[in-house]
Amino acid sequence: MQIGFLGGAREVGRIGISVKSEKTQVLLDYGVMFNHEPGFPMHVPPKEVDALILTHSHLDHSGALPVFYIGGKVPLYTNRLNLELTQLLIQDFIHLSGYYLPFE
Repeated sequence: MQIGFLGGAREVGRIGISVKSEKTQVLLDYGVMFNHEPGFPMHVPPKEVDALILTHSHLDHSGALPVFYIGGKVPLYTNRLNLELTQLLIQDFIHLSGYYLPFE
């Protein structure tokens, strides 16, 4: 099993953690960092991700998740409150962002 940090290891924000076995890859959170423009974790092709686990709805943990729903649907594991808050936060993030976001 391999565990890799896609972002957030030596910074605050854009957390993304990959847990990978020979046959499966799961991502734990996939967020954004807010500086002059939004920063995203290292890219992982959605077709290589078997599941997403969201710990909580803060955008630094959830803000880049829409990337996995552009061309398909990756299962997301979280609780109902996290899901509802995340949907609201991401909609607001898209609405307020003055920058191009890869999932607009």
